[in-house]
Amino acid sequence: MLNYTANFAEFLIAPTWECNLRCSYCFVRKQKLVTKSTMMSKEIAQQIVDKIDTELQVFEKIRLHFYGGEPLLNFKAIETIVTRAYEKSSERYYFAITTNGTFLNKSIINILNKGNFLIILSIDGPKQIHDACRKTVTGKPTHAKIIRFLETIRRETNCIVRGSAVVHSEWSLSQAVTYLRSLDIDKIKSQIVRAPEGEPYSLSKMEKITYKNDLEKIGDQVIKDLEKGNIPMDDRFSSRVLQLLVGNSREYFCGAGLSTFGITPDGTILPCILLNKNSKIGHINDSTKKWLKNGKTWKSKLKRSQKCNNCNSLSLCGGGCPVFESICSDTECEFIKKNCDIAKRIFSHFATKKEDLLTLAGIAL
Repeated sequence: MLNYTANFAEFLIAPTWECNLRCSYCFVRKQKLVTKSTMMSKEIAQQIVDKIDTELQVFEKIRLHFYGGEPLLNFKAIETIVTRAYEKSSERYYFAITTNGTFLNKSIINILNKGNFLIILSIDGPKQIHDACRKTVTGKPTHAKIIRFLETIRRETNCIVRGSAVVHSEWSLSQAVTYLRSLDIDKIKSQIVRAPEGEPYSLSKMEKITYKNDLEKIGDQVIKDLEKGNIPMDDRFSSRVLQLLVGNSREYFCGAGLSTFGITPDGTILPCILLNKNSKIGHINDSTKKWLKNGKTWKSKLKRSQKCNNCNSLSLCGGGCPVFESICSDTECEFIKKNCDIAKRIFSHFATKKEDLLTLAGIAL
């Protein structure tokens, strides 16, 4: 179990931008992240760990999070990184993977077990919902294969599994959460589709109202869980509630460029893996001092809109995500503000028993 500390950094690593699925709402392709350099080499994979291990001592704990594309399409790079990291230290490195759950064999199981991975498994809902959006390149359904992936992971590993669902038109947040809770998983991630208004799968005006009401219900469930001393399965409000508990104000939305970085298949260093190469802050061949310096410069140049400066949620939001704000505009802002309001409500509920909120600090990241 890993907790955020001042000395924690996360690297989102794309071993490949290739994917065997063609999900209807995929924002990775919309962001034009896919490049000709599609597969990370073994040399770059080794170099990532060597560079971090020798030059980034400022961070005590490191999480290496495999992303994509479908990262398991380049399993060799993942295996190389995990093996190399454990050669350096079995205490400093933690591992996560965001996967569509369509690849699994004994070698993959062994590495997931070895790294004690946090697995973020994309599964939108029951067969009729999931298979309508998440199909293979050739148009085949994937739900049954993902359920087998989950069953095998639960049977043969001790990995933590976070079920990740996309909420879209005609599939509500409440329905997604109910479905995820029916599965043998540890944590829930269910977020609104990242699509501009008017596009297929984007929420209608009434569906947005329903989404907000469903967020309130999740907040109610979090309060019930905390009153019982349980860690909530849905932890979307946790960091902001803890922020209120310690009295911190968020200067930025996230740690992109400061404590969070992206690494592309060709070794380009980005403040976030979801930004395109125009935001490059270095390369794996460069000194990490250059990454950190350029990351701070990139961060300092982010400009908040006037609406952010006048917003009463700014201290909890930090100005919004530069990636998703560019895709979803006001819709993204609208729901971030709602999350902040619910976090305040949860915090206020425990005004006379703030110690109950410490349960959130034990959350598995």
